[in-house]
Amino acid sequence: MERPLSVGTVRVGPDAPLRAAFRQRMVLSIDAPRTIAGVIAVLSIGSLLFWAARPRERVFGWLALVGGLWVFWDLQYFIYSVPFADALFWRLIVDSLFLLVWATYGFALEFFAVPGRRRIAAWSAMVVLAMIAVRETLLALGLSDKPSFLFILPLSAATLYLLVQACRRQPRIENFFMLAAVAATTAFGFHDLGHISNAFRGANFQLQPYGGLLVFLAFGFALGRRVLVALAAVEDVNLTLAARVRDATAELNRSEAERRRLEVTSAVDSERERMMREIHDGIGSSLITALAVAKRERQSANTIATLKRSISDLRIGVDSLEPLGGDIVLLLAGLRHRMERELADAGLVFVWKTMAAPPLPWLDAVGALHILRILQEAIGNILKHADATRVEIDCAASSHDGADGVLVTVTDNGQGFELRTGHGRGLLNMAARAEALNAHFTYRSAVGAGARLSLWVPCAPAQRS
Repeated sequence: MERPLSVGTVRVGPDAPLRAAFRQRMVLSIDAPRTIAGVIAVLSIGSLLFWAARPRERVFGWLALVGGLWVFWDLQYFIYSVPFADALFWRLIVDSLFLLVWATYGFALEFFAVPGRRRIAAWSAMVVLAMIAVRETLLALGLSDKPSFLFILPLSAATLYLLVQACRRQPRIENFFMLAAVAATTAFGFHDLGHISNAFRGANFQLQPYGGLLVFLAFGFALGRRVLVALAAVEDVNLTLAARVRDATAELNRSEAERRRLEVTSAVDSERERMMREIHDGIGSSLITALAVAKRERQSANTIATLKRSISDLRIGVDSLEPLGGDIVLLLAGLRHRMERELADAGLVFVWKTMAAPPLPWLDAVGALHILRILQEAIGNILKHADATRVEIDCAASSHDGADGVLVTVTDNGQGFELRTGHGRGLLNMAARAEALNAHFTYRSAVGAGARLSLWVPCAPAQRS
């Protein structure tokens, strides 16, 4: 049988069951609270140190205060004999419960970042101090202190209401865990007040130490979630920074490549200008002087024609060194300027039909020289063998095998000839130059029907050998 006696219970019965019940009661009411108190003390010191290092993290300051008050409340499990009156010690222990309730609610308000939490905590502190004053007054008058505990009801209800609203605004799992821990601690507090005042038996031991453990566990869970979110944010930042570094590196490499390209282009341009001056001032001047001497000394017509043709070839070669920006029409205009007088002197009508043509990005000095030499060879053949009266050069955009390009044709109305395999070194040279440009070359002629040369060059970069 059992009979309540003060805050404990007297049990009578067989020895073995009583010893087992006693050991269980000791673990739940003494040993476990002591262990929990030690854990909370360590965690409270850690929270205090963290708050001292980062004062703006006020939630750690509140947690340290809550832990300190919980440890003070748990002194009853460690102290059996106090150096002053037992009644005063227990009054202090009970009064600390009011402060513990206030600190727990203040911590929860800070944790949930409830608007106006500092003002609420200040007013709550005044209410708690009023509770303590009322209780001490009642005890001094020899009356029951139970009415003083009634003040906790509206304070707890109002605080829990604010926390529920905060959870609704921020429905995160850590917030729900903390709300459950604070609600459980509140229920444990009312249980212990009823147990201490002998209002009811309840669990026959105080539950408040377990409430402290729940609060610290909920905060540890929230802190872990916070660390994980921070780590994820750091990883995202690292990935973003890595991507930016890659982009910056790629851009730097592009800039460096462009700088090197400009340096090479500048060097090539400088070398081209130097070569053009050397050719003009050296070989060109020598050929012009030789032509003047040949004319003055009345050399043979073949000698004078050879010198003129050499000067023309040299000028065409120099023209190929001029930067064209991929404009084949400009290249052909230079050829017309160089050869129009020679064709006119030969009695040929020279007809140019050049249309707007797409640019050839790959057209450099080598490619330009290949095109000029092909056309020069074709015009030279007309002058030497065709006995023509008219030469027509056409240039326009054209496609070949689905690829965009430019088609240049040279047509004459001469006597023509019959094409045979291996006919003429000149045609073979023109075909070889066209192949070097990745171009398409055709030559058609028939006896009495003139001749037509077609050179199609692609817009895409040429694969030259």
